[in-house]
Amino acid sequence: MKLGIDCRDLLAGSLNGIGRFVGNLLRSVSLEDTPPRLFLYGNQRTVFKLPDTWGRPVRAETRRTTEAAVWWWDRVSLPRMVRRDRLGVFLSPYFKAPGIRSCPMATTIHDLLFLRMPPDVSGRSAVYCRAFRSFATRSARRAAAVLTVSEHSRRDIVELLNVPEDKTHVVGNCVGPEYRPLDDPDAVAAATAPYGIEGEYVLYVGNFGPHKNVDGLIRAYAGLPDDLRGRVRLVLAGRTDKWTPRAYETIGRLGLSDRVRIPGHIQEGHLPALYAGATGFVTLSRWEGFGLPALEAMACGVPVMCSNRASLPEVTGGAALLVDPDDDAACVDGLTRLLTDDPLRSELRSKGPAQAQNFSPRRFAGHVLDALNVAMGAKP
Repeated sequence: MKLGIDCRDLLAGSLNGIGRFVGNLLRSVSLEDTPPRLFLYGNQRTVFKLPDTWGRPVRAETRRTTEAAVWWWDRVSLPRMVRRDRLGVFLSPYFKAPGIRSCPMATTIHDLLFLRMPPDVSGRSAVYCRAFRSFATRSARRAAAVLTVSEHSRRDIVELLNVPEDKTHVVGNCVGPEYRPLDDPDAVAAATAPYGIEGEYVLYVGNFGPHKNVDGLIRAYAGLPDDLRGRVRLVLAGRTDKWTPRAYETIGRLGLSDRVRIPGHIQEGHLPALYAGATGFVTLSRWEGFGLPALEAMACGVPVMCSNRASLPEVTGGAALLVDPDDDAACVDGLTRLLTDDPLRSELRSKGPAQAQNFSPRRFAGHVLDALNVAMGAKP
């Protein structure tokens, strides 16, 4: 198989959700006994080299051209490179389908947040949400296959975009071997010290968009008993964005400036030890297409609490404490139990790594390659 992948979100030191999906995919398919021949396409900011942390390097041919305008890159530059490489199939990790006609193409729709949640929660305007529906629908119809990351998202794609169910493929995501229980205080200290994180902490990893409900998490932390809050800090890790100031405002209003740490983006190499060193991991997100940070924390043997919404119950599979993210009292009670209930913590520590094993790199690669083989059976 000659497989081409849009890799524009492979950015040094700042991988976002799609960038991590692509990075996991490249390393996963490279573990195959007969891996596909990879062609990676990027712009002037793309960093193609991935850390060799999975035992086998990613071998690929890379193509780069300057992206001055997104529409030109999608409609002209990328199709021109793909045509020259005579691919068997092309994968877009985004919902949009670039103007490729020379081979079958698969698109990836991670979630339909913008269609399910109101603008004040999704973080987008009503005009954007309407445009997204139209664009995503056209892209899904053009694609030979539509990949998604959970059954939850698949149901939305079929219902909201009117995509035939047999055209959609749930491929999930995966947890790499570096995410595992770690009993090494020195390794944890090496990962936390650069970000000024000291002592015990409960961890959140993600962005600060309204749907992530970071304000609700801060309120839940504020509701902890004084002695517990005095012992365990809250760490909100993730790239700063236009919503981060709102988190700072909530922290200041609740008098938590000395107890909550916002270290900014965490380098991918530091994430496993940062998870492993946490007393607990929490996300009260109202909407997720998958929920990779919760799964990574579980793989590291960390007790996890997450919301009972969207894909999170599906992905955590009974190995996390679930709460209603809009019930402040339930969130406070759940967080208190997560940090103090020793039998519960022991149960979650045991169940988490076992659940994470259901999302192995080889299984992920198999799902993706099966879907792409189906796409190759369609006419370009």
